[in-house]
Amino acid sequence: MSGLTLRDVLDFRPDPWHESAQVWGRLAQGIDDAAEQLIRGSRDLVHVWPDGRASAAAVGKGETLRAEVSNAYNPARRVADALEQHAYAMVGLRRQAEEIVAAARVAGYQVDMVTGATAPPPSADMAGGLDRSSRATESVLRYLPTVVEYARAQDDATANAIAVNVPSPRVGFGSGQLGGVSRGVLEAQAGRSPAEVHAWWESLTPLQQEQALREFPDLVGQLDGIPISDRDVANRSVLERDRGLIQQQLSEIEAREEFLWKALQQGQVLDVYPEAEDPRAALEDELRRLASERAELPGKLRGIDAITTRLNDPGRPDAYLIGFSSDGDGRAIVSVGNPDTAENVLTYVPGTGEQLSSAGAGLVRTGIMADDAAWAAGGEKTSVVYWYGYDAPDSISDAGGEAYAEGGGPVLDRFQTGLRATHDGEVPSRNTVLGHSYGSTVIGHAARGSDFDADAVVFVGSPGVGVDHVSDLAGLRPDQVWATTAKHDVIGLVPDWDFTHGKDPSEADFGARVFRSDPGSFLDMTGAHSAYWDDDNPARENIADIVTGQAR
Repeated sequence: MSGLTLRDVLDFRPDPWHESAQVWGRLAQGIDDAAEQLIRGSRDLVHVWPDGRASAAAVGKGETLRAEVSNAYNPARRVADALEQHAYAMVGLRRQAEEIVAAARVAGYQVDMVTGATAPPPSADMAGGLDRSSRATESVLRYLPTVVEYARAQDDATANAIAVNVPSPRVGFGSGQLGGVSRGVLEAQAGRSPAEVHAWWESLTPLQQEQALREFPDLVGQLDGIPISDRDVANRSVLERDRGLIQQQLSEIEAREEFLWKALQQGQVLDVYPEAEDPRAALEDELRRLASERAELPGKLRGIDAITTRLNDPGRPDAYLIGFSSDGDGRAIVSVGNPDTAENVLTYVPGTGEQLSSAGAGLVRTGIMADDAAWAAGGEKTSVVYWYGYDAPDSISDAGGEAYAEGGGPVLDRFQTGLRATHDGEVPSRNTVLGHSYGSTVIGHAARGSDFDADAVVFVGSPGVGVDHVSDLAGLRPDQVWATTAKHDVIGLVPDWDFTHGKDPSEADFGARVFRSDPGSFLDMTGAHSAYWDDDNPARENIADIVTGQAR
């Protein structure tokens, strides 16, 4: 039991406790960083040294070390929290004690500086009982011993918290192991804000994070609010898994087609469909279905190969796979440079016709803008994100509607918020969002909300962004909005486009800041729509200046 006295409560000073909490906090962070390095540096040991007793011993030792270092984080963190909470709790109790003691002294009461008990002055009981004022004073003073009791209980609680978490020769430090992260817990994070997701992820031990990455990469890789480097690990795993599944699916389809064609040629159709009313028609229907399924698979593999090549290119700046899916038309979010550590971040949103199969072309544009921004930024770190994170229209006719932008806008909005939540730097990064063609329409829908998180947006070759004036983009100031459309861009010839998506944002009456781009050729208006990234197009330099905050 604590022997704390009233004098101890009155003399309490929080600064040493806050300083000790900071020391333990730094220790916890150091353990966390060391665990990350150990886990990432040793987790592949079993693959590179898979056989033999020595291998098994080394792998087992590595697992023990990873668990020990990872699990040491939480005890250190709990000690830091206990010290910090003790400081705040004791300051509150000290203030209460000071007020009561001051009132007691004004009323002439004597105060026991050990227990907090009080005794009234002799004059207070001259008539055989306390007067009304003295009774009121005494009712307050009776609480003083309770304050001392609370302080002793707080002292005991803090001592216990430290005792159960500090290392000892017998049990070590952090030798216990916390439970793993379940699929249900991860799925529940999808309904939380990116900031909340980030706080939750950081509360996990490195070993828990590693377990979630290993067992549920499809869920971890999709969560805005999880650091880019961790999403990269998760999504690379998903990409490799899906590559294998698609290749297997393609082989199975080709084998089945070969079997059906042989059956057709050899007159064995009835053997394949013995119960069908028309066996030949049933076989031909299956062949058509298989051909349709097979048609999209090579394109997906082509997109996966393009992404993999860029991720593994040692001659280019590091790339990160922030999002990936092969379902439907697919999804891919790839950054050149790490947005979490960059000072300038550009998110590029492609437009109509974008699919996983065309990701290679999107990555080329991303690389061009990354090189341009890096050159313009001087010594500042830059990152450019290829954000194909929405269902893009498949054709020009589909692009006439708002549905794709209405679906993509909130997803883009959340992604931008996630970039803020995970950014690691004393100063927030300058975040720009650029949309080409229908991608600009998606940005327009995202920026209608007042909480859209971007320092600038750029509309390139835009069919309209869903509003008629820059002031209707509630999430942005007019001076944050830039636009350009080449004179001979075919986008200007699409009928009824202004009516569908609002005014062209590069027109003067829209109110955006218009910058120059090459006019393109009247003889190749379709080419002009994609020429903004061509060599010597002034649009490139202008975009780089906007991204780095140098445009005027």
